[in-house]
Formats: sequence, C-alpha cells, structure tokens
Amino acid sequence: MDNPATLAKLERQIRQLRAAVTLCACGLVVLLAAAFVATNQQGRFKVLDVERLNVRAANGNYVVVIANADRLPGNVIGGKEHPTEPRGGGLLFYNAQGDESGGLVFDSERKDSAVTAFGQLSLDRFQSDQVVALRYLEDPQNWSAGLQISHFVRDAVLEWHLARDSILALPRAQQDSAMQALRRRFFRTGKWEIQRVFVGERGKTALLGINDTHGRQRIRLVVDSLDTARLEFLNDSGRVVHRVP
Repeated sequence: MDNPATLAKLERQIRQLRAAVTLCACGLVVLLAAAFVATNQQGRFKVLDVERLNVRAANGNYVVVIANADRLPGNVIGGKEHPTEPRGGGLLFYNAQGDESGGLVFDSERKDSAVTAFGQLSLDRFQSDQVVALRYLEDPQNWSAGLQISHFVRDAVLEWHLARDSILALPRAQQDSAMQALRRRFFRTGKWEIQRVFVGERGKTALLGINDTHGRQRIRLVVDSLDTARLEFLNDSGRVVHRVP
C-alpha cells in the first residue's frame, strides 16, 4: 500500500511544477509581445558601434550600406553581388533596382615614410560605372585631386560582369587569355571608361583638360609648377597645334 506522506509530497511537487510552467509561459508571452511592439517603435542611441549597417527597401534590396573596408559589399548589379578589388570603407548608394549607383569611400595607409591614399565621391550611370567622380589619389610618386567627368555606355558594367563571371567558370589555364581578350574588346568598342573632362591639380600643375569621344585630350588649360599659364589645342595624335600665348 502506498505511503500517504509520499503521495502528498508528489502531489505538492506536481502543483509547484505546474505553477512554474505557467509562470514561464506567461513570461514568454510578455517577452514576445514586447518584441513585437519594439519592432514598430523608433529607437535612439547615443553611440552605435557596428562593422556594417544595411538600410534596405521593403523588398529587401539595399538602399544604403555603411561599412568598414573588410565588410563593404562588392559591386551589386543585375541583382547579383560581384567581387571587386578592395576599395576602402565608406558608404554605397543603390537605385530602385538594388544596383549600386554611387558611393563615398576612403582608404589610406603609411608604410615607413611612403603614403598611399584614396578618397572618392562618385555617381554611377544606370547599370554602369562612375560618370562623375570627385577624387583624391596619392602614392609615393605623385598625387592628384579634382573633378573627373567620364563617359560610360549604359549597361556596360553589367555586360562586363556577366562576361567575367563566365570566364571565371573556365579552367584556370584559360582564364588569363580570356580576360585579356575581354579587356581588348571593351576598350576597342568604347564600352569602358572614356575620360572627357578633368579639372584639378596633378602634382604641382593646375589643369583643365577636355577630351574627345575617344578619350584623347584636345584642349588643355594649364598653370604649371613654374606658375606659367598657357592654353593648348591638340590634334588626335596628341600634338599641340596651337598655343596661347
């Protein structure tokens, strides 16, 4: 026959267990409700430390990405992210299709006494690359800073990435020659960057350069490192045909 004291003890433990389960369930409901409410509330923070911050549209596409150099996305175009060379940290902008449309990036380093630095604010043509760039470049040999206007065929960069992805799927031994052929085709057909206007400083020379549709400089307004000013007109071979004064 069961011991009445043992049965009473078991019943008391069961009641305590039921109470604990009920309390945990209530707490879970409260936490879920609080989380649901929090998703619809605005937050304010004095300091927010992140390595990358994604701002997305309602459909999930990027709108703005802010990231350090290691976490900045590759070139997103045609609905796909394509690997790119490291370009520093900063922020990237995206259009309604989710393709990259410009950015603000910086990168610099000093090794011993040698400085390498880069900074750029750029605007991209639709499914193409930067057609307006406010750029600063410096290396141990030279430096430049200025505004550059370039021409890019629309959809050229999308076409480039699709062709490049196909080449990267080839056996390694065939990739180098295929990439060289791709570069030649793009430069020959004018589908890559064609610089049209530069205004800024290169070394100690202030320069306004205007190029033709093949990227050949045809007009050059210069104040050189000796503070001598001149206006030059060039032919399509790069020879000065007229100079003022």
